[in-house]
Amino acid sequence: MKNTYIYCLLLLILLGWSKSGDLLAQDVSIQIGVHKTIQSEILLENRPLLIHLPDSYQTSTASYPVLYLLDGSEYGLFNALSDLRRLQSRNLAPEMIIVAIENTNRNRDMMPVVAKGYPGPPRAEDFLSFIEKELIPSIEKTYRTNEQRILKGQSLSGLFTLYTLLTKPTLFEAYIGHSAGWFEESNAYFLDLSEKAFQKPGDFEGRKIFMANSLNDAYDADRVIHKQLADFSELIKTRLGERISYKYVTYANYGHVPYPGFYDGIRFIFEFEETRPAAESDESAVKKLVESFLIAVGNGDLEAVEPMFLPKATIGGASFREGKWKTFTTTIEDYLASKNENATRFTEPVSNYTIHISEGQLAFVKADAILYREGKAQSHNMDYFTLIKEGGTWKFLSAAYTAKPVIIK
Repeated sequence: MKNTYIYCLLLLILLGWSKSGDLLAQDVSIQIGVHKTIQSEILLENRPLLIHLPDSYQTSTASYPVLYLLDGSEYGLFNALSDLRRLQSRNLAPEMIIVAIENTNRNRDMMPVVAKGYPGPPRAEDFLSFIEKELIPSIEKTYRTNEQRILKGQSLSGLFTLYTLLTKPTLFEAYIGHSAGWFEESNAYFLDLSEKAFQKPGDFEGRKIFMANSLNDAYDADRVIHKQLADFSELIKTRLGERISYKYVTYANYGHVPYPGFYDGIRFIFEFEETRPAAESDESAVKKLVESFLIAVGNGDLEAVEPMFLPKATIGGASFREGKWKTFTTTIEDYLASKNENATRFTEPVSNYTIHISEGQLAFVKADAILYREGKAQSHNMDYFTLIKEGGTWKFLSAAYTAKPVIIK
């Protein structure tokens, strides 16, 4: 591991004039990150990285968003940090971890299809697999990260950013592309990719996407790439609508890779969060999910119940019957499969909740309720739920209950 520094001579440090009129100065070094490498079995090579940690990382227990910076370099990392500092000084962006992915074979990694000047073989699929299966797990195992991942690319890596959006939309919460788009001969490939991707609109739920191009781009003098991205922008809005937050910006006074694009993109991503209706508190979201579950299971609406649980979630209970406790445990899959859709419906209003949220990631719920069938009280239930936040959404990890008959005298 090697520290990376930016060296600044005469950096706003004026110590005074000597009698001979010489200006006294000193060297100042600013650490912006550290060099690391990750061995990739998918790409069969070592991939160099530059990692920047927030100033507060060592003195806090907080978790941070992660910006994955394509075309990673010391220069690119420094520019990104400069923009982030300005945004953070205005409370327009949070501190974040930055992972700058340095290039080894840019044309190979960024291109998913053969095009003029890019004969291939294209290996964007492998590069994306490396990011998904090797890089992200390594970063999230090593550092305190939250659920928010942002992918940023420019020019050819902007094309790769669009490719990632269309093939792995849930991998990142936000996407930023400068001078993004594809070549004319690749138009049919990307339109076909778009059509297949938009057949699953739910995969794009909550994504934030910012694309930017220049109208004076020497590499797109006839504006073909701009027109294709403008058409794509209309398509994505039509097919995905309010599921996403999307913005396409063009700049008239900048050339290739418009300088303000990253600043405006990060601001858009976090302004969206600030200007939309106030985010629901975790406690309210957890309570609403528990109530939705109790209503759905009481109505026999098994299709509504299934997405509330993680695939391997468990469910169990203990019921006091005929003077004995009878228990069961099973998976949510088997539980739903065993339910009789013609079973008697019930309601289970909760009279009291006890909710504990741990680090905004785990929730523990105790719900005191009476179960009614056909308007008659049947049992006093104590429901216990463990929930986990996955991709910003709360889901059940386990559910259990005790049930004792209500004795009416």
